[in-house]
Amino acid sequence: MPHGRFTWMQALSPQTRGLVAINLAAVIFGTAALYGKLDVSPVWITALRGALGALALAVVGGLSARLLHMTPRSLGRLVASGFLLASHWLTFFMSVQLSGVAIATLTFATFPLFTVLVEAAALRRLPRLAEVLAGVAIIAAVALLVEPGQGGNNTAGTLVGLLSAAVYALFWRIAQRLDGSLSAANVSFCQNVVVFILLAPWLFVATPAPAGLFDWLALSGLGVINTAIMLLLYLYALRHVSASTCSGFIALEPVYAIAFAAWLFNEPVTPWIILSCLLILGASMILLRIERQAQASS
Repeated sequence: MPHGRFTWMQALSPQTRGLVAINLAAVIFGTAALYGKLDVSPVWITALRGALGALALAVVGGLSARLLHMTPRSLGRLVASGFLLASHWLTFFMSVQLSGVAIATLTFATFPLFTVLVEAAALRRLPRLAEVLAGVAIIAAVALLVEPGQGGNNTAGTLVGLLSAAVYALFWRIAQRLDGSLSAANVSFCQNVVVFILLAPWLFVATPAPAGLFDWLALSGLGVINTAIMLLLYLYALRHVSASTCSGFIALEPVYAIAFAAWLFNEPVTPWIILSCLLILGASMILLRIERQAQASS
């Protein structure tokens, strides 16, 4: 039977299928950093991710008539979120190329700390004690990543990675306030279009450009698999398991990324990286839990 090979999936409970989906989404999310290892400018990587991601999302329902009825305010927020997404992706891939996958993904994983700071500033309140302690742990973990013996690129990559995390925190805040009538696919489609439009003019001066078939195929995978398919898996998982469970698996991105980088590119996994990973993941999970509790009580 044509569908016989998939009957085992039908035998699983909806919750189990959701867990399978979020695990796949987490693995795919963790491979995104690997594309920064291409000998291609981060401008090209980010612009093509936006273009090819938008095309893939258009196929799965991201392009719809609903987008024509947005208010100017909603459109402005959507464009702003696209600008922040472009900035986040660009700095993230710059960090990968400067100092490697481990530092780029671990510094990005500090974004919950920046989210707490942004929210505290917006509400004009001081951070809570638990938030301060988690922040101290994250700062100590980042300090472990900066090894003087690795040269200036190590420090530069860490700083750019932290910038990427800070920009992502701003992106996350705006994304939570977008037009609720739009689907996640609609929003992601528009954001990816904005990413490409913003960076397209710079492609004429950005070097190196994709040089061969492998580069183009890899970047197609980044747009289609790591953008559209990852989003669909995440949305499917959300229908069957809790948002907190999904967030927990997605937070494992650095673990998958570091493991893949060590396997495929022989990137070293030092004891400092492992300790930093444990500190950042633990502190970030605490901050995410505090944020969810605050949202639930508001």
